Amino acid sequence: MLQLPIVQGIGFGLLVAVLLGPVFFALIQTSITKGFPAGAFMALGILLSDAFCVFISFVGLLQFVQDPQTLRWIGIFGGLFMVGYGAFLTFNKQVRAVEANVPDLKTGRALGGSLVKGFLLNLLNPFVIVYWLGVSSLVSAIPDFDRTDKLLFFTGTLGTILVTDLLKSYGAKKLRRYVTRRVILWLNRISGSVLLAFGIKILVDVVLLNKNLFD
Repeated sequence: MLQLPIVQGIGFGLLVAVLLGPVFFALIQTSITKGFPAGAFMALGILLSDAFCVFISFVGLLQFVQDPQTLRWIGIFGGLFMVGYGAFLTFNKQVRAVEANVPDLKTGRALGGSLVKGFLLNLLNPFVIVYWLGVSSLVSAIPDFDRTDKLLFFTGTLGTILVTDLLKSYGAKKLRRYVTRRVILWLNRISGSVLLAFGIKILVDVVLLNKNLFD
């Protein structure tokens, strides 16, 4: 049945959508402080990084990415990126209240920055890479799935993730009317602390403990 793979992909995408990782908190923080367009572009960046992870598993680059040294460097850069961005959000006190009637940021620089931020926050997390490579391996092992079935499955999965991220961003933007400077300050601190914790964990795992993240 042709539609079954895409239905399975949608179901899997809904499961992924409820997971709370560093990009979730960054998406909410961006949507509230900069508006829905910036949040939407960040969601697009997250989608592109997920799609890239799926893509490399089907074009012969899987062994390269699975190399412990490659994954180690990804973890180092990703951990440092998260620690740096998390520290900025946590300790930056130069914030202002967001007014509900203030136009969203729609400049090319702001939207492009949000897209790059979403792409890097997701892609430079080695656990995200391991996760998607594992899913790709499982899907490839399904006997009845041909190339078209795999395409439909991941189309359903990634499409669902994008839609749910857009809904999260839109919902967060609607909260702007209740946001004061104090709320923004604490939102930044919470989001920054989460990113700091994830970044430090990644650095500890790949640098100090020298873990193989594929184990």
